[in-house]
Amino acid sequence: MEPQVTANKWQIIIKFSLIYALITIALNLILYILDLQNKMSVFSSIALIVITLGSVYFGILSSRDNVMNGFITYGQGVSTGMLISLVAALIVSVYSFVFATFIDPDFMQNIINQAKRDMIEKGESEEAIEMAIGMMSKMNKPWIFALMGLLGQLFYGLIASLIISNFTKRIDPDGSYNSLSEN
Repeated sequence: MEPQVTANKWQIIIKFSLIYALITIALNLILYILDLQNKMSVFSSIALIVITLGSVYFGILSSRDNVMNGFITYGQGVSTGMLISLVAALIVSVYSFVFATFIDPDFMQNIINQAKRDMIEKGESEEAIEMAIGMMSKMNKPWIFALMGLLGQLFYGLIASLIISNFTKRIDPDGSYNSLSEN
C-alpha cells in the first residue's frame, strides 16, 4: 500500500517562509512606527531568534509528518530548515532594501549617528570613533544593508536547522518511504 502524501515539500517551505518573513517584517514595522528600533535591539534580536526557531521547527515537523510520512533524516531536516530560511531571508532582504531606500532613507545615517553617540558616551578615543564611523559610512547603502540582513538570517537559519533537525529526525526502520523524500 502506497502512503498518502497530503502536501508537497515546496508548499510547506513557502508556507513557513512566508510566516517567518511576514512576522519579521511586521515586528520591524511596529518598532519603526513606535520609534523603538534603537531602543529595543535586544528584544528584536531575541524575537528574531524565536521567529526563526519556530518557523524552522514547525516547517521541519510539517514536512516530516505531511510529506515524508512521519520520517525524516537529519540531512533532510537541515535541508528543509535552510530552504525555509533562504526563502524568508530573500523576502525580508527585499523588504529591508525597500525600507532603507523609500520608507526611511535616513535609517542608515541614524544608525551611524547612534553608534557615534554610544562611542562618545563610552569614552572612546576620537581616532577610534572616526575609524568606526568611516567604516560604517562606506557601508551606508541599502543594498549592503539588505545583503548583511540576508547573510545574518541565513546564519540564524543554519544554526536553527542544525539544532532542530537533531530533535525532529525520525529514521524509517525499513526504508520503505525513501522515495517520498524526492518530492
